[in-house]
Amino acid sequence: MTLEIPKLATTSPILLQAVVSYAASHIQDRSTAEEAHERCVRMLIVELSSAEIANDTAVLCAIVILRVFEQLNVAETGTDAEHHLSGSSALLSKSQGYTIDPASPGLREAAFWIYVRQCLYNACVFQQPPNIDLHHELSPIPHSWDGPSRLRSETAWANNITWICVTVVHFCFGKDSNEPSARMLKWQELSTLLESWRNTRPDTFDPIWQSAEPTDSCPFPEIRFIADWHLMAFGFYSLCCMLLLIYKPAPRFAIRRVQRRMSQTDTAVIGHARALCGACWYAPDTVPSSITLCHTAFIWGPLMIDRTEQEGVIKILERMEQRDKWPTAWIVASLKEEWSIT
Repeated sequence: MTLEIPKLATTSPILLQAVVSYAASHIQDRSTAEEAHERCVRMLIVELSSAEIANDTAVLCAIVILRVFEQLNVAETGTDAEHHLSGSSALLSKSQGYTIDPASPGLREAAFWIYVRQCLYNACVFQQPPNIDLHHELSPIPHSWDGPSRLRSETAWANNITWICVTVVHFCFGKDSNEPSARMLKWQELSTLLESWRNTRPDTFDPIWQSAEPTDSCPFPEIRFIADWHLMAFGFYSLCCMLLLIYKPAPRFAIRRVQRRMSQTDTAVIGHARALCGACWYAPDTVPSSITLCHTAFIWGPLMIDRTEQEGVIKILERMEQRDKWPTAWIVASLKEEWSIT
């Protein structure tokens, strides 16, 4: 996608303006970014009347890039209008049809999976169901391939855990009125699906190195992966584990007692959080995984009570805004308030 977008932008005015708006925003040239954004939106409105828009790869990519532009311009409060996220669901779903091949390497498919990850971001931050049509079916089911097809296999496994994460997030944050027994059955189904992915995925997804002990320079365990998509898959797997632990159907109090001891569930959740923090600490160039860390912080943040670890999380987030221009100041402010850091 990185190589194809610039080439495609030379023949698509809509995509070109979307790229300019993103690039200008990234270097904080606000006037150029806003002008390109407005031109792109005007052209996009005209294209929306076309019956073939769902098959226009350049337009689909432009919509996804416009969504990233929105995320880069989130206010300090974290308020996100989601203009292009809310308007993209039907269009990007239609571009895939009912059945989605998780191994497909096409640009249109890449745009769809980026959109899916964008949905997960807001779903976790605001604890709401993701704006995704769950009626899609992934086919064929990923399996291990060798030789030239190995990369397609790994693409399928990475996209598969992303889709599992969508179903888990929808289960946890959706407004499902099913009776407790039905929800418990669904929880067990998702737990089995998640562990099946964990037990059958290629061993290339395992960390190439891990150390359980923190070091003087990092308060989290050191975890390293071979490829970016392995780390991204690890992030979504960790998110699924945390959510299924927290949202397992069971009687619970509406308010948690302040200063109570960590429960067994809390300890398991924070274990996954520490591992994700460690993996992101040692892979600052894998920006999508750091973005996953950003929105998962709203799941596990209150459970991280060690001050050194809290400062480590803040360091990761501040580094991300400084290096990658991803807005994290509002997340840092929220965490500092939660942790009583002045």
